[in-house]
Amino acid sequence: MSLDFTEIDGVLDKWNWAKGEEAAMKKKIEECKTKVEAFLVKAGVTNLQTAKYKIEKRMQQRESVSKKDLPADIWSQYAKTSEFAVLAFTALTGKRSAAGKAKAKAKAAAKIKAKAKGKK
Repeated sequence: MSLDFTEIDGVLDKWNWAKGEEAAMKKKIEECKTKVEAFLVKAGVTNLQTAKYKIEKRMQQRESVSKKDLPADIWSQYAKTSEFAVLAFTALTGKRSAAGKAKAKAKAAAKIKAKAKGKK
């Protein structure tokens, strides 16, 4: 039985692309949240409803404790452990790879250097 690495490369290409899209969308979402929150503050309200959307702002708290903050016996008595699979995914080629990011960083640095040289 042979494994088709071309097929899995195609799947990994999609995953790599999706990771880039996800990062861009997370940034866009945060921009929108910031603008909406600023609008709510300016309007002096915590709830807002338009013809198409409804926004409710509420405060939420989460309590946690660190292992280093507790005596070992208390930690071992109350700590809960869960096990799950984690897939570490790293692009080796292309724009989202470490080499691609380093290349883009070097290109940006060279641009800045050239601009600074041109101003002198």
